[in-house]
Amino acid sequence: MSKGHCLVVGAGVSGLSSAIRLLENDWEVTIWSSEFSPNTTSDVAAALWYPFLSAPVGKTNVWGSETYNVLKVISRFPQTGVSMTQTYEYFREEQPDPSWKQSVDGFKRLNGNLPEDYIECFSFITPVIEMPIYLKWLMNRYEELGGKQKVKKVDNFSNITDKYDLVVNCTGLESKNLLNDSEVYPVRGQIIRVKTDIKEMYLDQQISTLAYIVPRSEDMILGGVAQNNDWSLETRIEDREDILEKCCKLIPELRNAEIIEDMVGLRPGRSEVRLEKEILLGRPMIHNYGHGGSGVTLSWGCADDVVELANES
Repeated sequence: MSKGHCLVVGAGVSGLSSAIRLLENDWEVTIWSSEFSPNTTSDVAAALWYPFLSAPVGKTNVWGSETYNVLKVISRFPQTGVSMTQTYEYFREEQPDPSWKQSVDGFKRLNGNLPEDYIECFSFITPVIEMPIYLKWLMNRYEELGGKQKVKKVDNFSNITDKYDLVVNCTGLESKNLLNDSEVYPVRGQIIRVKTDIKEMYLDQQISTLAYIVPRSEDMILGGVAQNNDWSLETRIEDREDILEKCCKLIPELRNAEIIEDMVGLRPGRSEVRLEKEILLGRPMIHNYGHGGSGVTLSWGCADDVVELANES
């Protein structure tokens, strides 16, 4: 028996993950979104499991750990776009253990044979997620469970019809205007798709020297930048050159890699993730946005919390 009809607004990774969990918990679900894959912000993500540009840490560590375990299971199935990948994260200064150490497989420290200027390395296994493939798989899973979808832009939450018992807001950056949320801001990212045979992932996650080398089945993603309050979706040659220079410090042979294309996306930054319920015009609304650079990393943990809040309605 259905618990009610839920409208999920937004079809990125947060919206689809939340919608799937709601369907699995006996809610009837419809998704409205102005864009579906391959035209969402999520499609442009690199993407890998790693807590990045998100808060509060106490909650994001829990959401991230739960999501890691789900992605590890999903990686066992073909055609999901998820693969568990050997990863090396480099540092120019000595580091304490990361708060997520216990969440990942195979964590250890390496101190020898590191790239120039680096003195320490974390080695661990983490999921790499090919977003166009993964989002297609999520949508197929959503439809198999009976979910419905409609291309529809929401300009005002108060205009949603009374047929829905619950609304879940997964609009990301659009929440800035929809809710007049001054804490939401864009974090511009630019990446490069290249051809290469490298199979491991290499990271420098410090904002000032941000570099990531993410292997996928048919290409590799090189990044990146994290430019706050920058709304530009145009690619910049200076960003491309900076990305190549930073990545080549980690893997020098990338200088000869064949460049396929440059891509730009805007991460939905916020002072902290907003995952809470409120009553709007007499109807419960659950907000799930502001994940910064950790949308995929937190997706299933946040989706489980959405269901918990929904079932309290």
